Amino acid sequence: MNDWFTLSLLIFAGVVVLLLALIYLRERRLIKYCEQIIKKNSLTFYKAFSKIENKKQRQAIYVVYAFCRYADDLIDEHQDITGLKQLELELEAFKKHKKTSLKVFKALSIIKDQFYGEDYDYKPYFEMIQGQRMDIDIASYESMDDVLEYCYYVASSVGLMLLPILAPSKHQELKEFAIQLGYAMQITNFLRDVGEDYLKGRIYIPQESLKKHQVKIEHEVKNGPTESFKTLFDELASQARHYYQYAYDHIDTFSHDVRKPLLYAAKLYEAILDECMTDYDVFTKKHFVSNDKKMEIIKKLQ
Repeated sequence: MNDWFTLSLLIFAGVVVLLLALIYLRERRLIKYCEQIIKKNSLTFYKAFSKIENKKQRQAIYVVYAFCRYADDLIDEHQDITGLKQLELELEAFKKHKKTSLKVFKALSIIKDQFYGEDYDYKPYFEMIQGQRMDIDIASYESMDDVLEYCYYVASSVGLMLLPILAPSKHQELKEFAIQLGYAMQITNFLRDVGEDYLKGRIYIPQESLKKHQVKIEHEVKNGPTESFKTLFDELASQARHYYQYAYDHIDTFSHDVRKPLLYAAKLYEAILDECMTDYDVFTKKHFVSNDKKMEIIKKLQ
């Protein structure tokens, strides 16, 4: 009897260990999948956030990035409106602890208990989806306020997703930080990608600003940057730097181990503006910060 009981316990223990090992391997593959996405699509962010010492925080950042990349690619790369709706429906299901099929939610389930908790409403995730929907419905924006509203949905929402991970005890007081850094980075994006966006039928520079400086994007694309466009670019870049500065002024609110990587990410992204301003040709080329320049910036910050 004792031998049979002992054997049963050993078999049960073996099954439990095997199941735990399988769960661990599955989670490890999902995290690796998310890490490869950020590494492939944003080496700048990967280099910055991979320096965070806490492994769980690093992995959670990779997961959040994978969700945002998936949402963005649905519209920006594939114009998949049905896929975006499916993403929204699955997010609703995920929020209610129901079964989901998308890999991004399987990855999100690994980190949600530690960083988001039972009562989290996933509002920034829904806002990100709404931002992608705006790219379907709106081709241009009249005022800077309109542009900033778009920036909030597609960029500030990402910061709001990350706050419970980067600052678990202070994420409520840091909302404005996330919003303004989102503004800064998204303005940087659309200044860098003016030509690329124009070919997709989108103009993110406010119509009011274009009229003020008497700039027509189709003319700039055809003939290259005019002095009027350069002045307009400088004006919008200055506004972006204002939002970056707000983030720098409040970055000490984060813990020391998070503060440096976050500062690296912001500074490396701001440096894209400097690269664009070497010739202002954001119509025929995509400016980026070289690895040597990135290392130089990081060295200065250290």
